[in-house]
Amino acid sequence: MLLHFAPGAPREGYFEGLLDLADRSEEERTEFFLRHDTFWL
Repeated sequence: MLLHFAPGAPREGYFEGLLDLADRSEEERTEFFLRHDTFWL
């Protein structure tokens, strides 16, 4: 897996939020990814 952050930004909230991502609903996961500018291809 390659993670590329450009430009660099504070990402602590993203990695901390991954811990409980499995327990969230599909809507909550989508909101989480959008909030952290994560787009799966």
